[in-house]
Amino acid sequence: MGNVQGMLAAARKLLGTTEQPPGSNRNLVTRWYGFTGPWCDMAVSYAAGHSDNLTAMGGKFAYTVAHARAFQKKGRWHYGIGGIRPGDIVFFDWSGSRSIGAIDHVGIVEAVHSNRTITTLEGNTSNAFRRRSRNSTCVVGYGRPVYAGGGAPMPSTDGILRRGSKGQAVKTLQTNLNTVQNAKLTADGDFGPATDKAVRAFQAAHRLTVDGEYGPSSAAMMKAALAKRSQPIRPTALAPTGALEADGEFGPATCSALQRTLNSRAQAALDVDGAFGPKTVTALQKYLKVTPDGIVGPKTVTALQNHLGGTADGEWGTDTTRRLQEALNKGVF
Repeated sequence: MGNVQGMLAAARKLLGTTEQPPGSNRNLVTRWYGFTGPWCDMAVSYAAGHSDNLTAMGGKFAYTVAHARAFQKKGRWHYGIGGIRPGDIVFFDWSGSRSIGAIDHVGIVEAVHSNRTITTLEGNTSNAFRRRSRNSTCVVGYGRPVYAGGGAPMPSTDGILRRGSKGQAVKTLQTNLNTVQNAKLTADGDFGPATDKAVRAFQAAHRLTVDGEYGPSSAAMMKAALAKRSQPIRPTALAPTGALEADGEFGPATCSALQRTLNSRAQAALDVDGAFGPKTVTALQKYLKVTPDGIVGPKTVTALQNHLGGTADGEWGTDTTRRLQEALNKGVF
C-alpha cells in the first residue's frame, strides 16, 4: 500500500492535464477510468491508482456523493475543515448546503494554512487539473484515506454536535439557544439531556429534521435566527474582486468576474463563488444564445470567441481567456 506522499506526488504529475477538445471530458484520466464524464473524482482515483493507494481510498469512484458516503460508512468522514490534513479528500457543494447529497466537486488537499484556507489539487476545474486555493465556505467535509506509514488519525468527532459532545462549540451552541428561545441552559460546554431537548425544540420550531444533532442545516438556521431572519443563512464564498491580470489563466478570479457580469447584464442570479459549474456555464450559454446544456463544448466556445472577436476555432485556450479577461476589465463583455 502507498502513502500520502506518493498520493500527492501522483496528483502533482497531473497538473496541466486538459480536455481534448475542451469541454469534452476526454483526457488520459477518463480513458484510464473507462468512462467519459465529469472527472474530478476520477482524477482522485487516478492519483490513487498510480500511487498504490486505491485500497486506502476505498476503491475507484466517479460519483462524489458515493465516495463521501463510503468514507462516512467506514468512519473516515468529517464535516467542515476542522482537523483537515494534506492527503485528505475534500468535498465541495457550491450551493453551500453542507449536505453530502449535494456534493458536486472534490479535490485532494495539498497544504493547510493558518488562515483556514487549503491548497488543493483538483481535476475538472476549468476543464483542467489545477492547483486551487479554497476556504471553508463551500466545503461539505473531507474523507481521510487509510494511508500506510503514518497517516494522521481521525479527529475525535465527525464535526457534528450531539449528545456527549463537549467543548467550546457546545458552549456557544448553548448560549445561542438561550438567546433565540430562552432555553435556560447552563453554558458549560457539555451536550447533555437538557441541551439535546433544546436542540430538538429548535429543530421542530424551524421545521428541520428533529434528530438532536446540530449539523450544517441547524447551524444555517441558527445563524438566521440570531439575525432575526426566517430563512437559513448559508455560507457564501469569498470570491476574488478587483481588476484581472490578463494572463490567459481561467481561475476563480476570472470566473468570479464573469459571474458578476452575467448577474448584472443577464440577471443570472448566480452565486459569485469563482466556481465554473453547470449553473454558470448555462448562464453563459444563455447570454451567448447557444443551447444551455451546461457543457462547454465547441459550439459554446465558438460563440464565446465570436463574442470576444477572437479566432473562432472552438478550442478554449489562453488567447480566448485573455480576451475574456480584457473584456471583463473594460466592462465590455
